[in-house]
Amino acid sequence: MRQPSVILMGVVLLLMLGAVCFALELPRIEAAIETRTAATLADVGVRDLRIEADGRDVTLHGTIAFAEIGVEAARRAAGEPGVRSVDNRLVMAGEPNFEFGPDGDIWLLAGRLPTPESRQELFDAAAAIVGQGNVIDETGVDATVTEPPWIPTLPRLIQLLRQVHGGPGLRLRDGTLTLTGHTSSEGMRDRLQFDVSEIAGAAETGWTIANEMVIAPVAVNRVAQNRIRRLLREQPIAFQGRTDALTDDARAAIAGIGEVLDAFSDIRVEILVRTDVGSDPEDDRLLSIAQAESIREVLSASVHPDRLLAFGYGSDSPADEDGLEVPGIEFRVLDRP
Repeated sequence: MRQPSVILMGVVLLLMLGAVCFALELPRIEAAIETRTAATLADVGVRDLRIEADGRDVTLHGTIAFAEIGVEAARRAAGEPGVRSVDNRLVMAGEPNFEFGPDGDIWLLAGRLPTPESRQELFDAAAAIVGQGNVIDETGVDATVTEPPWIPTLPRLIQLLRQVHGGPGLRLRDGTLTLTGHTSSEGMRDRLQFDVSEIAGAAETGWTIANEMVIAPVAVNRVAQNRIRRLLREQPIAFQGRTDALTDDARAAIAGIGEVLDAFSDIRVEILVRTDVGSDPEDDRLLSIAQAESIREVLSASVHPDRLLAFGYGSDSPADEDGLEVPGIEFRVLDRP
């Protein structure tokens, strides 16, 4: 009778000893699973990855930019030796957002950015326009915000506002970049949207560009503008065929315009170019922009570049209120607000 009892007691003791050994070994097993799983997921693209092993059951924590990353992370973790189940608690990272524009007498910078570096870069760009003391920075660094490759374009976009007078602003929300505020002419409004679209397209941002800028015209300096028109009638500006290369006579004419403008201080000059009709309206538009920029480059030797804006309208725009025909080159001289 005693022999079965002794055997049973021995079995119980062995089970208890095994349980104790397993309990002592469990932390090492869990740590090994966590280490191996972390190494497997190192190149998947999970930010702030944290892995918790409860026995052979694994829980994944962290942020991801795309749902596909979460699926791949869970698949790899489930394939790790020793892993029984995977609880995928990876969360989708938010998109960066920002807003920069006037708020009374100061300029407000707000939003969420992924790193201290991107936040500082954006503030420096804003401060370069209106002065460091005139910017209230309410942006925050949020680790759950993804860092897309177009973050470096944000300062370039803000720098565009140097060209615009009248309280312009930029707002990025949910993949839409909105231009806000007001500007002095339709040409400036269109050119700003074109430049923003070019930068956004080159960076493959995928943004939708919305232009909510309101046109609030400023006074035309008729004295300066009429003097320039007289010069242009005497010596028109011409290009070498359908290119943006100026003729020598054109460069001399632009130098004369620079001498006229040098006598006026608080002005801004818009250079408007429309081309003759070519085979493609888009090629006409790009050519007119390049020609306007060529004039601006030569004129900037006499007039500060910040006071010069170049606009190209292609070949299909109607004559403006000042009678600019197609093709034609016009200089609008505006009093700076």
